[in-house]
Amino acid sequence: MKFLLIAFALLGLGTAVASDLDFTLVNKTKRSFEAVYITSTENKDWDGNLLPNSQVLAAGKKLQVHFDTSAKIPTWDLNIVDNEGLVVTFLALKLSGVDTVTLKTVKGNIVATVE
Repeated sequence: MKFLLIAFALLGLGTAVASDLDFTLVNKTKRSFEAVYITSTENKDWDGNLLPNSQVLAAGKKLQVHFDTSAKIPTWDLNIVDNEGLVVTFLALKLSGVDTVTLKTVKGNIVATVE
């Protein structure tokens, strides 16, 4: 019985550890985004929307993006959709060790800077 309790405690600790891929997505544009998708560069299918329950990533807001600790792929694609249907895709972002991905508007185009 002691062994089972220790095993569950260790499993609980494993899920609390942050992934090296976790980052904060910051929206410094004047647009609101109704969908944020991320997938490994190797995968061509977008996973589910990271914004829960029809929420939006409004201008000036942040979204915490968390990965499973088993995720080790170095490059990821990010796809954002604004509330007017504009779709912007950023390919092959290297997210390992990144703390922040900031969306900005530069000369009329939305760009992502990785810090």
